[in-house]
Amino acid sequence: MATGLLNGTDLLLKVGATGNETLLAYATSCSLEISADEIDQTNKDSLGWKSIILGSRSWSVSADALYQNETTGSTQDFNTFFANVENRTAVFVELTIAGASNADANIFYSGTAYITSLSVNGGTEDQATYSVSLTGSGALIDTAVPV
Repeated sequence: MATGLLNGTDLLLKVGATGNETLLAYATSCSLEISADEIDQTNKDSLGWKSIILGSRSWSVSADALYQNETTGSTQDFNTFFANVENRTAVFVELTIAGASNADANIFYSGTAYITSLSVNGGTEDQATYSVSLTGSGALIDTAVPV
């Protein structure tokens, strides 16, 4: 696995069926958000300070990419995402690091998700782009940490 500080260009998003994930075509950015619900435990013994415990955890992934008007077959693109939305199909997501010497060592986080948002953007005399958001269904697996 890569060590040290990471160039953002090396953080890649792969999406597809488990074991058959493909790279997000022409990606310009990707992000992972992990959050947890707060359960309020504030009481008279808290001395006026809010006290919480964590409830349900959730995660989501989002990405932006350059739009192309064809399906490439070997990468994920807008048309593939649209088909997943239309068919209400869950996809397997991997956030990986490019250039790892061991193919198994470059998987950083993974899990099953549904596409919850998909949009196309096109400005005058500008490259057409699209954005996709995926919300995790179940656990996010941290494969960077030994089990």
